[in-house]
Amino acid sequence: MPEKRVLLGFSGGMDSFAAAVLLKEAGYEVVCVHLVLHEPDPDVTVEHVQTLTRRLELPLIVKDIRSRFREGIILPFVETYLSGKTPNPCVWCNEQIKLQVLADLTKEQSAQWIATGHYAKKAFDPVCKRWTITRGKDPSKDQSYFLAFVSQDHLKPLLLPLGDETKEDLRARMKAYDFPFTEQSESHDICFLKGMTFREFITGWTRAKPESKGVFIDKKGRVLGTHDGFYRYTVGQRRGIGIADKTPYYVTALFPERNQVQIGKLEDLYKSTFSVTNCHWHLPPGDETLTARCQIRYRHKAAPATLRIRNENRVEVTFTRPQRAITPGQVVAFYKGERLMGAGIIESVAS
Repeated sequence: MPEKRVLLGFSGGMDSFAAAVLLKEAGYEVVCVHLVLHEPDPDVTVEHVQTLTRRLELPLIVKDIRSRFREGIILPFVETYLSGKTPNPCVWCNEQIKLQVLADLTKEQSAQWIATGHYAKKAFDPVCKRWTITRGKDPSKDQSYFLAFVSQDHLKPLLLPLGDETKEDLRARMKAYDFPFTEQSESHDICFLKGMTFREFITGWTRAKPESKGVFIDKKGRVLGTHDGFYRYTVGQRRGIGIADKTPYYVTALFPERNQVQIGKLEDLYKSTFSVTNCHWHLPPGDETLTARCQIRYRHKAAPATLRIRNENRVEVTFTRPQRAITPGQVVAFYKGERLMGAGIIESVAS
């Protein structure tokens, strides 16, 4: 049945395994595609993936794209941190690496569909005649945020078999397939860190050693102490400041050009207004001003806000109530109900 041939991104974790099972049960001809992204010695992972696909009696394609991943994801991740912003590499990896590789293979493999194991759904808007992402059934695992920048070209053939499932139910069902549940079978926030902190990773990857000694300042510019490099900190961070006071200090802003880290108290983290650039719209905003629920990081509960559209690439967002640690460099996703309208990159935060 060539009209139901699908290329599935297959990491070897429980979610991609479950996606393969559900697609096969739905009558699709599933071809698993495992991407070697960053592992220095991928043989163990590939062997694990081969064992799983043999168990499912599904064909497997292994693509080594470590060089592409390094240039397209890891180096920009490091460069963004060194510019004083906090990137979200998983969002870019989904669109620029994983889905693009699957899409590139469709013609060669005579496939009509691509698929991933994300907990999200998609829907077609008959008015705009465009596809969009919607939140998955399981609110504790919803991953629509990570698909915020997926293009229409990739959305149209995309299947999301886990969108109507819950993690708990899937775990119970996959036991019947003797899936080997381990720590490695669960997805992690940033796969290539491999247990390292972002500070350790950046230090190891940077060709030139970042400038080290700098100062902590308060919001009035007064020096409160010294640090070993601004790139070791991100907005909202509490640990590693090392300055004693009656109440804890938190990082509130970074000034890389001066190697300064601004710190303040918990209440100083709460802000309302910020500017957004590099906007990507699934559904055109239409009006110059609109309301939406905005999610400023994966685990943030989307909150009501007003969006002022400056142009198709720029938006000013004002939350109804101040939100904690709005962080430049992070993705902000705009939701209307369950539907993902679009997203952008947080550029700066009003003081």
